[in-house]
This record gives sequence, structure tokens and C-alpha cells, in this order.
Amino acid sequence: MSTPAAALPLSTLVDPMIERRLTQLTQVAVGLLVFGLVVAIWISVFTRYVMNDPVAWGEQVAKYLMIWAAFLGASLGIRDGSHIAVNVLVDLLPRTAQRVLTTIVLMLTSGFLGACIYYGTRFAIKVSSHTDPLVGEMSMAWPYSAIPFGCALMLVQLYFVTRRNWDRKLSSGPSVLS
Repeated sequence: MSTPAAALPLSTLVDPMIERRLTQLTQVAVGLLVFGLVVAIWISVFTRYVMNDPVAWGEQVAKYLMIWAAFLGASLGIRDGSHIAVNVLVDLLPRTAQRVLTTIVLMLTSGFLGACIYYGTRFAIKVSSHTDPLVGEMSMAWPYSAIPFGCALMLVQLYFVTRRNWDRKLSSGPSVLS
């Protein structure tokens, strides 16, 4: 039996919209970052081997774009469940133990991401006065801020995945939770 949209809690309606929009924005951002990475490498190779006058910034820009793409892309990996997981022993445990272990893993993952956000932000602020002379004196806060920003996105996606799985377990009946 389907519940009319007006009878659903606001969070049930808003969360999927926010998740969908955030995921789309992240996918576009990762795509643009990878495109920029390819262009920077292409320019670097072209100027080095064809023009015989290499650009100084090519390698640095490619590295920074790759870091941002990796951290943002990791949040998409959490959403899609494509990160490496070893569940062989967990699958052998009784259902209750699986739920307890899953909760512990979620708490540890959230704690780790929270620590990365905290220390990554502190570090990005600390290096903000440092610059990269090869990239137009760009502040090093820009590349290092990929860590807290990407981890924050991972934490948000972890929330969405956990909430979706929890809602699915609730809607499938009491046998799943007991």
C-alpha cells in the first residue's frame, strides 16, 4: 500500500531531493575536475614534447585536480557502495551481531570522517599563508581543503545511505529489525 506524499514526513520528501541534487552536483564537479586534469596533462605533454618549452604549472595543477577529484569521488563511492568491504566473517554471524557490528562500523567511520574534517580544516588554515609559486602563488589552503570538504561530503552521503537502509528495514516489517 502506497502512502500519499502529503502523509509522509517532510524529511522523507526533502532528503531524497537533497541527496539527488548533491549527488548530481558532485558528479558534475568530479567530471569537470577530471576533464581539467586531462587538459592540464595534455597541455603539459604538448608544451614539453612538441613546443620544447614545458609549462611549469602543469604537473602541480594536475596533482591538485586529482586530489580534489579523488576526495569528491570517494563520496560517490560511499553512496554507490563501491568501496572495498570484507564481509566474509560478518555474513557468518547471526543477524543481531551483524546489526551491532554494522552500527559499530558506521560509528567508527563517522568518527574517522569527523576527525578528518576537523584536522583537515585546521591544517588547511595553517598552510593558508604558504603558496605554490608554480601555480601563480596559489594558497596551499586550496589543495588541502579537499580533505575536509571531501570528508564532509562522505559523511553526508553516509548519512543518506544509512537513512535509506534504515527506512528500507522499517518498511519491510518487524522481522528484519527483530
